[in-house]
Order: sequence, then structure tokens, then C-alpha cells
Amino acid sequence: MSQRSMLLKIGIPIVIIIAGAVIMLALMSGRPAPVREVKKDPGILVEVIRAERENTEVIIKGAGTVAAAKEVSVIPQVSGRVTYASPYLNVGGFFEADEVLFEIERTDYELALERAKSAKAKAEYELTTIESQARVARSEWEIINKNSAAPPNPLVLYEPQLKSAKAELASASAQIEQAKIDLKRTKVRSPFNARIRSESIDIGQYVRAGGEIAVLAGTDSAEIAVPLPLDDLRWLDIPRHGERQISADALVRLDIGGVTYKWHGHVVRSTGEVDLKTRMMQLIVEIKDPYGLKKQSPSSPALAAGSFVDVHIKGKTLEDVFIIPRTAFRDNSTVWIMDKNNKLQIRKVIPVRIEREKVLIKEGLDNGELIVKTNISGAANGMKLRTMENKNKSLSQ
Repeated sequence: MSQRSMLLKIGIPIVIIIAGAVIMLALMSGRPAPVREVKKDPGILVEVIRAERENTEVIIKGAGTVAAAKEVSVIPQVSGRVTYASPYLNVGGFFEADEVLFEIERTDYELALERAKSAKAKAEYELTTIESQARVARSEWEIINKNSAAPPNPLVLYEPQLKSAKAELASASAQIEQAKIDLKRTKVRSPFNARIRSESIDIGQYVRAGGEIAVLAGTDSAEIAVPLPLDDLRWLDIPRHGERQISADALVRLDIGGVTYKWHGHVVRSTGEVDLKTRMMQLIVEIKDPYGLKKQSPSSPALAAGSFVDVHIKGKTLEDVFIIPRTAFRDNSTVWIMDKNNKLQIRKVIPVRIEREKVLIKEGLDNGELIVKTNISGAANGMKLRTMENKNKSLSQ
């Protein structure tokens, strides 16, 4: 290889490297210096609601099972063969008050009434005869003993016989009344508007006095026993024995196939004792016309006995309280506040009532303050906060 060729192979790469270095230095020297930027802390993103005083009605929530307010066993007072039974005398059948359920054969009791009438007629005859004999005996005694001061013998004047005859007549009259009552009792009637819970009777069956034939449940009203903690009772107006007062209204809710049906009722009494196991007391809520027999509504089903329902009872009204979600109420009765400087404040408050979904606060908050709903890990006073696009919501919404 010639010397010229050797110089070209070595010199050209060196020239290229030197030219590249010069160009790079020129570019670096012409670039402006980067501006230092201090990154600001925007604060923790939180959701807030605005505190506002308002009046609210305390709603006590509970649950219970529907039962008939009245329930009786049908027991005939006379014996005999059943000659008639109502076609509705089946489980689930409905009867109005005084409607005939079944009838017992009347023949024996009609004959008993006739015998009693005959006995009374005979007693009347005996009394009339003895009264006549007594008048004659007194007249004769007065003639014979006209100047005697001695009192007459009662037997001579038929006084004991007269008393016995009057007693026999009274007994015969009582037997007639008893026979009439027994004859009337051959027709067994419903004592009130009722539904048949159970029955064991049919035509031709012989029934005995004192044996249970059927069980009737009243349909005019139903009752729900609602167990509640003692703390909830102080918010309710509960009727006391011997007092007339307006009782608490109640709303009964029943879910069927995803549809909620409602009935209106009221508290009528409490059981007056605390359950030893649950430490709760039962309130009795009454619902009128649970089967809709008086005011039928095709869209509403019957509130049948045995249904398990939710009950919302209206309590006393609290004035000037703050209502916050249960999730915004923190440990040790505190609330997180976002102040005007967007800083976190941990505030001690005094709750009046704590419920499952909300808390009612009387003291510790001011109107218009922003309450933090979002959970913050390691929350401390002075933490910087920012809201979700400033979309503050009122507690009443």
C-alpha cells in the first residue's frame, strides 16, 4: 500500500470525528439553560358536603311478624249432630260478625223447650191451687179463732206449701229460659269479622259441648310486635295504660318480588317488659283492615298473618341539628372539616343520635362548613385538601 493511501484511510475518519465534535459543541453552546420549576402540592383529593342546620323527624326502624289482633277457638256449648256447615267453613274462609258457621240438630232442644213449658204450666196450676187453699184456710181460721190472741200455725195457712209452689214455678220458668238458650246455641256464629285458621267439622259429624271445632282469627286489624332497644323508646310517644294520647304513626313495608307494598298503622302499646336475652322491649303496631276487605285495592296484596315486615315508626322532631352520613362520622366522635385555607381540621362534635346510615349532631359544627366524606389514611390537622371539581353537595340531598 502506498503512503498516500495510508494517509487517506487514517486522516478522513479523524477529520470526521473532529468536525462532529465541533458541531456538537456549537449546538450545546446555543441551547438555552433549563428553567427550574418548583412542583406545588395540590392537596389530597376529597369529597365534601356542606353542613346545614335543619329540623328532622326521628325515624325508628325495626321489623316483626304480622299476627291477628284477635284469635279465638270455636267451642260449641251444646252437643249434637251437625246438620249444616257453611260452604266457607274451610281454612282461609272469611266470615262477617254474627254469620252462621254451622248448625247442630235442633230436635232434642225443641223437645226440651216443650217439656219446660209443660212443667211451667203444671207449676202455675199447683201455685193457683195452693193459693186458693191458703185463702180458704185463713178465712176458716179467722172464724174459728176470732177472739184468740195466739198466732196461726203456718202449716194451717199453707204458707210452706205456697213457698214451695212459687219456687217450683220459678224453676220451671228458668228451665224454659235455659231451653231457649240451648236452642239458640244450636246455631254457632262468628263472634267478629274473622278468617278460618283451622277447622275439623263436617255435616253429619257429632260434636260434643266443650270440644274445639275451629280457630278464628280477626280480620278487622292485625298487630306486629316490633322489638326495639331501650334507647330508641325515648324518641317515641307510647300510649300508657289509662292515658289517652296520640300514638306514634308507623309505616309497614313488605317486599314481594322486588316490589315494596306499604300500609299505615300506629303504635298502640308496649309489652311493658324487657326480654332477658335480647335486652329489648316490644312495641305493638296495629294495622287496620290488613286484608283489604273494607277498602279493596287491586294493586295491593293482603297483609297476611305470618308475613315478616319492616316497620318505620315516626318519633319526635329534633330542631336545629346537622345531619351527616354515617361514613363522615369518625372515631372518638370527631368530624373532618375542610377550612377556608383548604386545610384539614379534626373537630370534636356532640351527636344526639347515631343511626346506621346517618348521624344527628347538635353541637360542634357551624352552618356552611365543609365536611370531608372521603377516608384519608393518616389524617392529621393541617393536611392540604382539594375538592372533586368543587362539586359540593348539601347534606339534605
